[in-house]
Amino acid sequence: MEAVVPDQVRQEVRKFWDIMSGKSGEKLADLYSPSAIVITGKGRQPEPANQALARRAQQLGDTTQDVSAELGELEVQVVGDVAVVSYTYQFHTARTITDGTLRQRHTLYGRATQVFQRDPQGRLRIVHEHLSAAASPKGDN
Repeated sequence: MEAVVPDQVRQEVRKFWDIMSGKSGEKLADLYSPSAIVITGKGRQPEPANQALARRAQQLGDTTQDVSAELGELEVQVVGDVAVVSYTYQFHTARTITDGTLRQRHTLYGRATQVFQRDPQGRLRIVHEHLSAAASPKGDN
């Protein structure tokens, strides 16, 4: 099987955020291993990726007007056939809810760790993901 290359991992992370931001018609579920585990910032415990993805789809919904993501430097560590990538991010959504009100959500200081591994067909898949809140890198609040 082909070795895991850091630039391929970075490309997969960018694809993840392009999908999350609505800039790609690809499906987010295609990036995950069927047995992937996800821990989200508000999650109390790890859960199967399919459950976390269903909630993300519901949160973003079809009424989302504006979605953007800004990524910090992607630090990739390859150990054997596994790659661990960690980085900070900002994620912004603005959507009109049913009563016509514009609702905005901002994750100003998010932190992500994603673990990738090749599946039997050789595609890099997320096998573990942990998204959480982080402190400002500048020390301000």
